[in-house]
Amino acid sequence: MKKRILMVIMTMILSIGLVACGGSGGSSGSVASVKGTTFDNGLFEVFVPDGWMAFHGADFFDEYEEGYDPHVVNIGKGVKEESELFNKPLANISYSGEDYPLMIPTKDLYEDSKDIKDIEAGDYTWKGFTADSLGYPIAVLYTEFDDKQIVVNITLENGDSKVSLEDADVLAILEGINPKD
Repeated sequence: MKKRILMVIMTMILSIGLVACGGSGGSSGSVASVKGTTFDNGLFEVFVPDGWMAFHGADFFDEYEEGYDPHVVNIGKGVKEESELFNKPLANISYSGEDYPLMIPTKDLYEDSKDIKDIEAGDYTWKGFTADSLGYPIAVLYTEFDDKQIVVNITLENGDSKVSLEDADVLAILEGINPKD
């Protein structure tokens, strides 16, 4: 149990750090027109638009045979190497599965938190909020189903780079998250 709590805390810290360092820039348009590939993380698949690159989540405690955390995927826009995730637009996706409980994200961890209207994308209704994290605007989205949960942290603005929850790329990512169990 302590490992799970520690993992949840580490995931939150990583998410905040990634949000603080990432930037973003999106494009409006139809989700159906977004081209890309599917990234298989073992427990779930996620759609990765062209121009974005996905990476497995770090295995902080060396507890997974795969060598990475199969519950987490990071998708960076305009990156070629994982080290660039800290300087580019970013979506951090965490999937609970049945054996990996997550918590509903809380606005108390952020400044200027504001609830957003639910987003219908794919098979899910995404609830969430926008906020400031270390001075950077972010969106935190989550959905729950069958005692499982998906949490997506998205950088909305960093310097000259911006993304919107209405951008076709962002909506395509949300629509393309598919648990395998």
